Amino acid sequence: MANIYELPDKINLFNVYDGKTRLVGVSAEVSLPSFDPLTDTLNVAGLAGEIESEVVGSFGSMKIEIPFENLYEDFFVFAASTNPIVIRGSMEVFNMQTQAKDSRAIVITVKGRTLNINPGTFKKGGKGNPSVTKEITYIKITIDGATQVELDKLNSIFVLGGVDLLAKVRSQI
Repeated sequence: MANIYELPDKINLFNVYDGKTRLVGVSAEVSLPSFDPLTDTLNVAGLAGEIESEVVGSFGSMKIEIPFENLYEDFFVFAASTNPIVIRGSMEVFNMQTQAKDSRAIVITVKGRTLNINPGTFKKGGKGNPSVTKEITYIKITIDGATQVELDKLNSIFVLGGVDLLAKVRSQI
């Protein structure tokens, strides 16, 4: 559990890795996917209306776009790769009691396959902003080594806040 006296402040630095190789030239910002569960509408006798009911541990298509500054060899190697994407960052935290700054490690691991290769633009004196979009089949977010969320679509694993919400379902099938 997080220290109640710590205030998350900002991401200090981060690197993006293709497997174990650090990708230099990835832009300063990577948008993480939202977790949108599959749902069905429950509308039965005895209910005073409809309820949108999620299918526990099942999510719609999830994508992550990895932007680069410009075209170069690593961009195309990354687009062809099926290696996990690992984003390693350091988040600054502010201790409200001691007034001191500290940092927490954040690691985001994503597995998937390439859906889109956008070579961006070719601009004199500017950045091309190419990007690669991957369909996510696996994502895990850890803070200081503790798993906060893990979704493995191919193996029916969904951990949220340290609880495997599909463990009982897997034991029943």
